Parts: sequence; structure tokens; C-alpha cells
Amino acid sequence: MSVPCCSLGRVDVSALRARLNDAWRAPELHCPLPIHGAGHVCVPSDAEDLAELERVAADVVDGAGRPVRAWVVGGRAAGVPDGPPVGGEGGLPIGGEGGLLELRGWVLAEHWFGYGVTATADGPRRVVILARRAFTRPPGVGWVALLREATGWTEPDRCGVDWAATEAALGTALPGDYKDIVDTFGAGSFDEYLDLLVPGALGTDLVSWGQDMARYADLYRPYPVHPAPGGVLIWGTSEQELTFHWLTGPADPDDWPVLVQYLDGEWQRFDCGTGEFVLRLLTDRTPPFAFPPSAGPFPHWFASWELPEG
Repeated sequence: MSVPCCSLGRVDVSALRARLNDAWRAPELHCPLPIHGAGHVCVPSDAEDLAELERVAADVVDGAGRPVRAWVVGGRAAGVPDGPPVGGEGGLPIGGEGGLLELRGWVLAEHWFGYGVTATADGPRRVVILARRAFTRPPGVGWVALLREATGWTEPDRCGVDWAATEAALGTALPGDYKDIVDTFGAGSFDEYLDLLVPGALGTDLVSWGQDMARYADLYRPYPVHPAPGGVLIWGTSEQELTFHWLTGPADPDDWPVLVQYLDGEWQRFDCGTGEFVLRLLTDRTPPFAFPPSAGPFPHWFASWELPEG
């Protein structure tokens, strides 16, 4: 996708968001600036200086409070780990005519978002930059650690659930990664899209919801409901009127697949654990995932219902 190379006014944050959204939805990012090429897109800005441009960029991605990294300084790669590729074949051009002179920004799950200065025939030009990033699971890193990174979650673990009592009330052990998510985040919502059911949470108590399923068994056909063998057990809801379940069974709960039920009653199965499912719901733009939270280039978050806002 080629994005028209017109500049944005200093306060036109909504227009910048719209332009970046349009670019992100394209199969491939392609920058319209000379020699820049594919893999990223630059949007010129009329910001007076880098300090103002940083404020605009931080507003666009809710980046205030997140660490800003310097990737290009004085036309040279700064050598900061986990930054976008710069210089060389396939990297962002640096130095010389058309290359980046300065580049700073944020690592935000499945993309890099930054701001800086690029050289042009008419002199230095300030730009905002969006580039895709492969967000993968390194060996030995758990799904919950990646969820922390993807959402920028820095709060201490909640650790307030009596899991033995919860599992006794439900009559089954529960997946370990689900328990890790609850212990880490507590009650709340990912991207205000997936609302987590948490034992003891007001209105979203996992045990109450699970025990009530038998009263509405017809809604879950063709599956039986837990505790029937092979029954479904709900663990999440959505304002988009989706519900998220485990397909329970004799297997280890860590091997239970996830089932999503849509408003029309149709079901979709995902052969992965809860932690992987939540992370991919947020970040994976490819089917069978491609849920709405993955559609935009902006940061993911967890809205806690236990902590005060702000």
C-alpha cells in the first residue's frame, strides 16, 4: 500500500491515527519516501522539533510512561537491541540523502512505532514511522510473560485466588496458564474486548458462571456443559457477544482446546492453551485468529477492575 506523502499538522492526532490504521490494514507496508521501500511507512509531520513530535507520537500510541528507545542517532545505528532493522539490505535507510538521521520510538508487541528525522532534497524532515515486527515466543518464555510485554502491564501479581477451593467448587482442575493469567492480571479486560472470568470477582465470577451453565444448556449445543464428560466450561466473555470456553475432558487441563461461540450460535475451535489464545487474539492478524484487537497498530492494554483508574 502506498500512503500519500502529505504532511500532518501539529495537532492533527486523529488524522494521524486514521492514516496509520489504513496503512496497517494493508497486506504490506510500503513507504512513499524515496529510497525507503517496503516494510514500513513514514508520515511526515509539521512538528516544530523532536520534543513536540515525541508528544504527538506518544499521544497517538498512548506511549506516555513507556520507555523511549533511540535506534538511530546522528545518521548511525545506535545498536539498541530489539529495534527495527536499520541500514543494510532490507533495513530502514540511514544517513545520506533520503536516509534517517534520527529515530526514536517504542516496541509495541507486533510493531515498532517511532518518530524521527529523515534527510530529503529540501532538507531534514520530521516523520512518524510505523514498521511491522515479528512478535514470537522465544524459547523458555511463557505466554503470560509475553502478555505482560504486549499490554505493558507492570503491576505486581494479584495472587489472591484460593485455587484449591475454586477447583473443588467446579469439580475439576483448571489450566495452569489461565491461573497464571489471573494471578498476574486479576479481574479485568484485555483491550476492553475479552473480559476475563475470575474466581470471586463481582459479576464475573468464574465459579458462578460455570455453575449457571447447566440452566442454559440448550445455548451450548451441540456440546454438553461441564461437568458432563466433554462439556464446555466458560472462562471469558466479550461485549461483542462472543463467549470463550474450554472443551474439558479427561486430558490434562493444560491440553484443553479453546472454543469460541459467536452470537449466531456457531462455534470455532482453537487447538491451543488459554495464554497462547489470548496473546494471539490481541496480536495475530492471520486466520483463524484475526480478532478485532489485532486489526490496528496501537498498543494493547489490560483494564483492571481491581485497581483505581489512572
